[in-house]
Amino acid sequence: MIGGGRRGRSGALRDFFLLPASRRITSRQLAKLILASLKLHPIALAAQTIGIAAMDATFWQSAVSDAFLALWSAAGAVQIWLSLLFVRRFWRDRDRVERIRLWIRRWTALAAAAGVIWGVAGVAFMVPHSGIQQIVPVAVIAGVTFASWPVYSCWMPSLTVFTLLSLAPLSLAVGSQFGVSQTIVALIVLVVTCFVLYSGRRLNEMVLSSILTESRNHRLVQRLKTEINRAEAARRTTQAESERRARFFAAANHDIRQPLQAMGIFLDILKRRADPRTEPVIRQLSETSRTISTLVEQILEVTRMEFGRIETRPEEVRVRPLVESLAKEFAPIAREKGLILRTRAVDACVRTDPQLLSRALRNLISNAIRYTTKPGAEVLVAAHRMGGGRVALCVCDAGPGMSREDCRRIFETFYRGSAGKSQPGSGFGLGLSIVRGICRQLGIELMVGARLGRGSLFRLVLPEADACGSVPAPSAPASAELDAPIDATVLLLEDDDVVREALRGRIEGWGADVLAAARPDARFFNSAVEAAVPLVFVSDYNFGEGEPTGLDAGAEIERLRGAPVPMILVTAVARDLIAAEYAKRVKTGAPRPSGLKRILQKPVTAEALREALLDALR
Repeated sequence: MIGGGRRGRSGALRDFFLLPASRRITSRQLAKLILASLKLHPIALAAQTIGIAAMDATFWQSAVSDAFLALWSAAGAVQIWLSLLFVRRFWRDRDRVERIRLWIRRWTALAAAAGVIWGVAGVAFMVPHSGIQQIVPVAVIAGVTFASWPVYSCWMPSLTVFTLLSLAPLSLAVGSQFGVSQTIVALIVLVVTCFVLYSGRRLNEMVLSSILTESRNHRLVQRLKTEINRAEAARRTTQAESERRARFFAAANHDIRQPLQAMGIFLDILKRRADPRTEPVIRQLSETSRTISTLVEQILEVTRMEFGRIETRPEEVRVRPLVESLAKEFAPIAREKGLILRTRAVDACVRTDPQLLSRALRNLISNAIRYTTKPGAEVLVAAHRMGGGRVALCVCDAGPGMSREDCRRIFETFYRGSAGKSQPGSGFGLGLSIVRGICRQLGIELMVGARLGRGSLFRLVLPEADACGSVPAPSAPASAELDAPIDATVLLLEDDDVVREALRGRIEGWGADVLAAARPDARFFNSAVEAAVPLVFVSDYNFGEGEPTGLDAGAEIERLRGAPVPMILVTAVARDLIAAEYAKRVKTGAPRPSGLKRILQKPVTAEALREALLDALR
């Protein structure tokens, strides 16, 4: 740091001539201050040169010795030359910040030399003369001082030394003549001295404040750049970690679903061949398989939501057909448990992702049926309009209800309320957390109300759409149709050997001819061209890096046969990702199968696969 030092009785005077801010500035800031002042240095040197010339012209061959005048002029010229040399060397010195004390001493010495030269002129050219020859020194010295003070004000000690040494002798020389006019001139010179010192102080403050502000701004900019770089590095690290986790969960999703799919198919085959001794064991195994499949599905769904892997595709959805469709789906489950499932829905329309909304409502309806145990009780699925152009979808049950603590925490992952803990086989505490994740993704307001012993009410609130086209509810095949044999050819594309053989055995058991393959290669496509109709294509989606996908295979089959082929995807890849890829192909005009009917998530039950095959053939 520059400045400072011990304070004595002259502390107040030092505070004036050396600003507190000046005592705090760094060497780098002081170097900038001198550089800023040196921009005005040519004006000061020009004024001194003109002043020396004016003195020479006025006092040559006068009462002042010509030899003294020549010596004084030479001293002034040397001082000007040294000032120019100082400026040149200071600009070129790359280490001027480290050597700033040396440069300050030189700068102060030059200011003192200039002050001495003009102070000597004030005495030598003033005392022997009177009249006009006294006015010239006063005017010249005052002009030189006014032209030079902005330069020397960068360092207050140098300005102080220059001003006092140049004006004080002049003031004393004028005042010593004891004339009225001389006294007035002396007072004017004294006022000029005070003005120069005060103005220099103010100028020093302004320039220094500008430099300090620039330095602070520079530090802030550098700090901001550092923070931006850190944030960008953290973002890249987070993105890389997210991609790594996404790849891991994608692989886990595929590797976990594949054996579950095979196990489900084989258990279904065993169930149909069971005898009275093995039926309880197979039934228990089937229940365990469904429990594991549900847990895996929910864990993977929660994971995808946490890592933002769900893509939404909003569209206009009519509420009444959606509610009626879900009621048809869950009515047999409710009847089996002795419950009554009722619906009451207005004919309204909302804009949202229909698949995700259906998933949330399915979880709520499934929970309502699971926790309502009183025979003859009702489970209500309703939709009604609310104020402000909103539509509420409600699921109300007559179960055990929840406490306030349960209502506050019921949507947390793996949290189960008191009713869930006391009821065996009540789930894993993931269904409602999935509902919360879906509502966050879709911007749906989710509310819950419950009282112990009085049941629970879950409400999903969405803004009502202005218009909506006709959205028919999906029709379920009749029970007689579900029991009918499948008289068709099924092209089966599955890279997992165990899953492929399980699916082949199950589909052949329904009466269909199966042409199975592990890869979409030329041999498979030749078989697809020669296959008899009616024809259904059942395929996995992902066959490994660099291989065609199930969508590619379906598009190629349709191209070779020259007609649409009903297609069902049975895959571990998330449905929304496949739907997004299909929509992208439609938008860009890329090849895609026009006969895509269903996307079934592994592990798929035999009933769901059979219903999908019948729907594709219908």
